[in-house]
Amino acid sequence: MGWAPLLFLPAPLQGALIGARSREAWAGRIPQFPFSDIHFVPHYPEKSPLDEILRFADPGTDEYMAEGYAAQIMALLVDWSEELKTRPPGISALRRLVGPSIEFNSLKPGRETRIRSTNGIELLRREFPPGDVNGRDRFLDEVTNYLADMKGAETADFEIFECRETGASPLTVSVSIRYEIIGWRADDSCESRVGSWSTRWIREESGAWQASQWSALGEIVTRARRPLFVDITASALDGNESYRNQLLHGADYWRTILDGAIGADVYGNNGVATGDFDNDGFDDLYVCQGAGLPNRLYRNRGDGTLEDVTEKS
Repeated sequence: MGWAPLLFLPAPLQGALIGARSREAWAGRIPQFPFSDIHFVPHYPEKSPLDEILRFADPGTDEYMAEGYAAQIMALLVDWSEELKTRPPGISALRRLVGPSIEFNSLKPGRETRIRSTNGIELLRREFPPGDVNGRDRFLDEVTNYLADMKGAETADFEIFECRETGASPLTVSVSIRYEIIGWRADDSCESRVGSWSTRWIREESGAWQASQWSALGEIVTRARRPLFVDITASALDGNESYRNQLLHGADYWRTILDGAIGADVYGNNGVATGDFDNDGFDDLYVCQGAGLPNRLYRNRGDGTLEDVTEKS
């Protein structure tokens, strides 16, 4: 009975505590009950009501099959994103996901409109011409030329926002993709490209997906001649004891050690969002103050000042 508590410990820990000599003695007495196999497996009288729901948690395991197709294609885009950031323009990964006779339009802008150019920021709208060009090699050359101005990419995000099945044999889906590519140009200026592609994908008999059509719909290009923001948090606040002992830990840390009654998970939602809500070409600010305080909306006047338009809006 003195050894009974050890029977409920993990097998490696038991071996460490009991020792080789005691282990052999016990194994000799009960050979059909080796210590390495001791574990506890619970058996419930009935299944959890969540079991039937959780089996549909993965995309494509319920009646919404297109979600599963989108997840599979998204995995291919993630591979291209990783190579694009490490070895631009990521042609090796891109070659694997496009078909040999892919149809596409030219990625050379047919029309480029300057929206604004002030305070060191240039904003352009690009439109791509329609047309059908065929061939994987020509498509890869087109992408290479499209990214030639960038000597490196630090962000390459692709997001599928629409996926529809358009054919059954072979399985064909129409996929809309939003992209954001941010990198540095040869003159060390920063450039961001945000736009969307309309694509068509076919699943082969092997189960692999390949793009058979790729159309560029348009994009917004933002350029800055130099970095506009520099992180000075450490240099400005590192001498502050409360910064080192409190702020640096973050909200997740404090939520694990503080009483939930303080409402950290409810009131810790402060933040700032940017967006051009009035379509004047300037990013405006939406400030969430949290803790029951009213949120505020500030309009960017374009001259370096902000106007509080919360009440007007």
